[in-house]
Amino acid sequence: MEEEEENEEIRQIFLNLTASDKELRGKALLNMTLQEKHFSPAGHPLASFTRSHKVALPLFSLDVGNIVSLFPGKNIKISGDKYPSGTVYEKSKEVLTVAFNGSLPEWVLEGETYDLHKSVNRVTYRSMRETLDAMSETTNTRLADFRDISLKDKKAGFLAADKIDIQWFDNSLNASQKLAVKKFFQNKDIFLIHGPPGTGKTTVIIEIIRQCIAKGEALFITAPSNTACDNILERLVEKDIPALRLGHPARISAALREHTLDFKLALHPLGKTLRDHAGDLERLFKKKDRRREITALKDEMTQLKKEIYKRVMQSAQGIVGTPTSVRDKSIRYQNFDCVIIDEATQATEPMTWIPIVSAKKVAMAGDHFQLPPTVRSKAAQEQGLGLTLFERFYDILSEDSKQLLELQYRMNEKIMGFSSKYFYKNLLLADEAVRLQTLADLDTVAKNEDTKSPFLFIDTAGKGFEESLEPGSESRFNFEEARLVLSQLSNMLSYGVVPESIAVISPYSAQVRLLASQSPHPDIEIDSVDGFQGREKELVILSLVRSNMEGELGFLNDTRRMNVAMTRARRKLIAIGDSATLSKLKFYKDFITYAESIGGYKSVWEI
Repeated sequence: MEEEEENEEIRQIFLNLTASDKELRGKALLNMTLQEKHFSPAGHPLASFTRSHKVALPLFSLDVGNIVSLFPGKNIKISGDKYPSGTVYEKSKEVLTVAFNGSLPEWVLEGETYDLHKSVNRVTYRSMRETLDAMSETTNTRLADFRDISLKDKKAGFLAADKIDIQWFDNSLNASQKLAVKKFFQNKDIFLIHGPPGTGKTTVIIEIIRQCIAKGEALFITAPSNTACDNILERLVEKDIPALRLGHPARISAALREHTLDFKLALHPLGKTLRDHAGDLERLFKKKDRRREITALKDEMTQLKKEIYKRVMQSAQGIVGTPTSVRDKSIRYQNFDCVIIDEATQATEPMTWIPIVSAKKVAMAGDHFQLPPTVRSKAAQEQGLGLTLFERFYDILSEDSKQLLELQYRMNEKIMGFSSKYFYKNLLLADEAVRLQTLADLDTVAKNEDTKSPFLFIDTAGKGFEESLEPGSESRFNFEEARLVLSQLSNMLSYGVVPESIAVISPYSAQVRLLASQSPHPDIEIDSVDGFQGREKELVILSLVRSNMEGELGFLNDTRRMNVAMTRARRKLIAIGDSATLSKLKFYKDFITYAESIGGYKSVWEI
């Protein structure tokens, strides 16, 4: 159902939207001129595209890692209907570079005009179907054990606590973090790390990885997004842990591409010998009666490739990749002592099972009170696709198989307070180093009432700040609320808050586009709530947009999105919204009551 829904969404966009609407929704880039054809260091065919006259690309459009298809412009005639596909490799303000999956057809010429359309990743859906088939059929395997535990047909196993002896790599871990690591090693099957915002779940994951490596265990570390995988890889690199990143280099941060399998194979010291042999082979082909020499050289090159591959794989102490990477031909038949799944609450259950197929033991980290996985199909959502495997295990497993990380290192306690109370049973605490921090503590910032206060909800009720529907999309914006956001930004900049430390976020992409078009400084980060998950800034201004007589809340009905939004700020959170509309949901009524209780409420009439 989900695959059908995504295919239908792409089809409707292609058939029914105007060219400008396709670009507005970030589904296509049209009339792009092919500037240059070239190759990546790993040998992937690249093509760089620009607008005519070097016009800047739309702010919200195709992005690095997106899968795209290339279509000829109006002036290009081709035979057949096969169009090359690839992955967005790099993006600047004016240039978009795509890494293609194979050589480009003859009709792709520099100087000509083309269209790029976002495509569906069919490999992922095929992997999920094959994994679910394997789960239903398997018996007497570790996969069968994990399946049966998930169905409550089997109980998880444990080791005695006195058999666990840990020599800490990171002695700065707090009590709940150390307990999480100890519990992981006590569990024989599945362990869950519940990491609320700012509690350092990645720190716990890195400690577990280092402990497993010390035991000589084979590890596959995964997360549902390439960004999350890159975050883990970056931390491993910082600790000088030899890690191998699977996946197309185009979907991986440019700073980390040297750790990908493709790059390591291409840039291996023995690679020069291989390239020299390739040159020798080309010269031999031009000569007569050299068949025996050609055969011998080919055999030598084959053995050399195998040796390079062997050395690269043996040097890796941890393999990192998205869930489908576990099916890469390099590790397809390998079993891992442990599979570690970060951001497990952002992956659907079928996606999560893919790497578990290769696991002897599983650790999952995430927070089911933050953003869930994206499910396009309403029918699939209603039938349970929106419920993650992490959540199911969280309800099934005993307290010995999970650990809440209780101490957060990000926010002032007043910014954290409502989230802790509403989502985490008041168990979330602020570390002493951040508990009372405010903007006024920063050297460049003036000390006044606004900078000393960490929390402010500005209520726009009664002011007539009506929301609007963006033409050509289903997103909403609020022009007057945007003006208020810009006014608050102006105040904060005048107090000395540096632009790089400010983020403006909203649940609605239309509001994001409106605010970005009027931003007072290019270094102020303006993004959607979803796009900002996992990030933080000293000051965050949250624009909630919805203001209508009917009390319709749309995206805001998912309170997990609000939990993400309200926990991005370190020193000050400014939330702006219409209490008359928001209070239709008890969550927002309680949020506004909380703001009043800590002296963080103002009506727009007071501003």
